Amino acid sequence: MKQFLFFSWFLFSSTFIFGMQVELNSYSFYGAETYTEIYIRIAGNSVKWIDDVKTKKASVGILLMVTHEDGTIAAYDKFSLAAMYRDSIVDFLELKRIKLNAGNYTIRLEASDENNMTDKLEIEQKLTVEAKNSGFHLSDILPLAIIKKDTSKHILVRNGYYMEPLPYHYIGKENKQLDFYLESYLTEPSSGDFIIQYAIMEGTSTYINTKPLLTKYKKLNQDKVQVDVLSLPVNTIRSGNYHILVNIIDKGKNVLTSRRSNIVISNPEADIAYLENYNDQVEHSFVQDIKAEDMDYILKAQLPITDQHQVSILGELLKSNKIRSQRQFIYQLWKAKSPIEPEKAYKSYMDVVAAVDKKFYSNVGYGFQSDRGHIFLKYGKPSNVMSVDTEVDAPPYEIWYYNNMPQTQQTNVRFLFYNPSLSHNDFKLLHSTCIGERVNSAWETVLYKSVPLERLGNSTDATQVKDNWNRNARRYFNEY
Repeated sequence: MKQFLFFSWFLFSSTFIFGMQVELNSYSFYGAETYTEIYIRIAGNSVKWIDDVKTKKASVGILLMVTHEDGTIAAYDKFSLAAMYRDSIVDFLELKRIKLNAGNYTIRLEASDENNMTDKLEIEQKLTVEAKNSGFHLSDILPLAIIKKDTSKHILVRNGYYMEPLPYHYIGKENKQLDFYLESYLTEPSSGDFIIQYAIMEGTSTYINTKPLLTKYKKLNQDKVQVDVLSLPVNTIRSGNYHILVNIIDKGKNVLTSRRSNIVISNPEADIAYLENYNDQVEHSFVQDIKAEDMDYILKAQLPITDQHQVSILGELLKSNKIRSQRQFIYQLWKAKSPIEPEKAYKSYMDVVAAVDKKFYSNVGYGFQSDRGHIFLKYGKPSNVMSVDTEVDAPPYEIWYYNNMPQTQQTNVRFLFYNPSLSHNDFKLLHSTCIGERVNSAWETVLYKSVPLERLGNSTDATQVKDNWNRNARRYFNEY
């Protein structure tokens, strides 16, 4: 069973910070031997590149460990990923193939930017390798970004094709179709005709009774292993969360085995066409009063509360002059959030936006575009805030405490912002315990950058500094 992380796509300018961006996916295959492929992708623009003659180079240290639920280590590897470029930044992509028996496992990955050792990331994922079904079985679905014929011994070549996985299971506006790789297994002799049915379904795979948007069929042969690269057009599908569903069915359309895989589609062109033609009561709603000259401010203020799959259309609308589509976007956003009183909810939110803009305004942009403003609008007012500007060894910093975080179903969530430039209101998010937000295990060494000789342990890999009467951030962050 494949496990993966979605990541938030902010496709237009914002002051919001990200650290190293790592994607970890796993896919299991069940041929003569059962094995799992673990793909590691690191966004090239999220690491530090250094000059090397006429090129730039970067490297990331990786520790990868797979542990069975009984505590035994099934696989362990420690290595570096290195890359260089002349003209354009490249991503890091690595594949590890591991033989695993059926069972439950935990994949643990630690990554550290070897040119910026304060930038570290740890990821844990659960992995279930299933036992083969009797009769028919399917591999995991591997969505593809690139596929081409290749007979080399490259690690990404299988069955005569070079296949590069689709980053983040994200289909952008430039993609007109979705390609994916699949293996079907006949585990016992069987007579009759059987069909591979594959479709794009509404919503994620956790939804019940979702509808297919498009379905195709292919005959299943009688080979023990059938290899397929299948395609589905996506050019008319609106932005959103979807999933691929693959079934093996018999003549009576009975489902014998299934496999699912979540995807995210971003298709602003289809979205705007939908908004332009959507026949709702926008002409009689509150958004009709929004003036064209105010639209840029208002649209940008919606970013913190905009769903992931709508971020790209928001970016396109900011660049367009389609006032009807812009109004329709705002109307539908607030109609979904407050079906009974969308106007009241919208106006209450914009009152908060105005206050946030005023409180966190700097010369960089609107106050709600700052890290603190973004977090405030996205998660609401913190339960408590501690501001510190009297520590000699650190720039001014703030710790925001949230007793409850309904959006992520967490309690006792903390955010640490700091102001290394000392400019007015120029606070950056350094570290948080919130799922999906900036995590920096070495945040303490960054905050107390002025005392490098006070770091605990190896100065290169250190994540903490020595205790001192004038260094309280760790205690404030963990204990309050």
